[in-house]
Amino acid sequence: MNLRHLLTTLTLVISVVVGLPATKTYGYTPHHETRGIVVPSFSSLVPISDIVLDLVKENTRSISHQSWELGTMAEAYLEIGSYISKLNNVAGLSNWPQMSVYGATGVPPPRSVTTDNDMDNITSVLQIANYVIAIRPSGIEALMNDTSVGDPVSVGVAVMMANWTQASRPDEALNDYNTPLIEQMNYLLYDAPRTVDGAISHRSEQVQVWSDFVYMVPPFLAYYGALYQPYVDDGILYDAYLQISLYRNYLFDATPGLWRHVALGEWQDIGYWSTGNGWAAAGMVRVLVTMNQTSLGTLGQFAAAQRDLQNWATEIVNNIWTYQQPSGCILNYATDTTTFQDSSSTALLASVTYRLASLPALLRGVSANATINPSVTSTYDGPLNPLVTLNATALDSAHKARDCVKDNLVTGDGWLNNVVDPYDFSTEGSQSAEGESFVLLMEAAWRAWLAYAETQN
Repeated sequence: MNLRHLLTTLTLVISVVVGLPATKTYGYTPHHETRGIVVPSFSSLVPISDIVLDLVKENTRSISHQSWELGTMAEAYLEIGSYISKLNNVAGLSNWPQMSVYGATGVPPPRSVTTDNDMDNITSVLQIANYVIAIRPSGIEALMNDTSVGDPVSVGVAVMMANWTQASRPDEALNDYNTPLIEQMNYLLYDAPRTVDGAISHRSEQVQVWSDFVYMVPPFLAYYGALYQPYVDDGILYDAYLQISLYRNYLFDATPGLWRHVALGEWQDIGYWSTGNGWAAAGMVRVLVTMNQTSLGTLGQFAAAQRDLQNWATEIVNNIWTYQQPSGCILNYATDTTTFQDSSSTALLASVTYRLASLPALLRGVSANATINPSVTSTYDGPLNPLVTLNATALDSAHKARDCVKDNLVTGDGWLNNVVDPYDFSTEGSQSAEGESFVLLMEAAWRAWLAYAETQN
């Protein structure tokens, strides 16, 4: 029995929990093995309905104000739009566009945004870009006015998306996006404070490295370097990897196999903050997939860089799931049993695990939209570090985590409960903009994994 058959024969007795119509009928046999794919628990096979996801999208839109919240929301809108379901009219999944690095066309995306795409999603991303430009003070180099070096960069992909599709959306792409992008890049490359070995500081008032940085800056560097291929800026593209490598040197602790949160500067946070580990792993996978889809992806140091990024993201999720609680969630500080269970970081880490589990579908080489440079033909014959694979239990841990997130997701209003305060990372909060975005990232990654799993059965 394959996954499609399994889904069409499930009995949906928990439809109220996930917001699906109660008229669907399915049946289920727990933990059935099919050609190497472990069929997860009953709840894990049930999608979060589009109705609930729309509520989640509205929630993150209503309370995202800080630079990293806007950047994460923009990425979530792109990713939840990056999966076209093979299961339409079967499991309540709807069609979505293909505008993220995980979409069918990858990097670069289509230049013309047409009605074939989900207009609400891309319109929302363009609105974020327009808002960023509208409130940007004159005279600053960063995309947004912020004491953080890294956080404002997270909106960079949204601004690049607006710049890239501007000709096809004259009614919505209304600004000069290129000049702020160049100014932001120049600030990162030449003016931002750095460590002695070249790591760009996450903060502007002091040299300090945060695990959060890996989600904010390297994906922007990679996307900036890759977008206009075959004219790939190999220096900027490779710097995305180098920055992650430098940050890993400062923050990775081999004993638990996890990243500490903050190093250097006037104060440090040496705990293994779960959201920080999720930021780091998710940023690595975005850079990995972006790099893979360029005309340089099979060459020399870029192939070796992709192996490292895959290994480093995998080691995080393999190790953090060993601290998973019986509920399926992760503690706010993964190894600290005095901290609370945090469904926000749990969603982000589940999303990374699903992306890693479906990597064969993502590492597909140069984007179909790229103009191939015929001179780029050689492959890399140098040594690669040994591949780190997902633990046999990692995917099941992600399913349990997703169930825990769904248990904490209020289907009537779309708010995720039991979340860390996004403005005080040691305290439990009530509502989290990034937590809402993490739900979207998780569900997008789960849908992509499900589509990949179908091809393996």
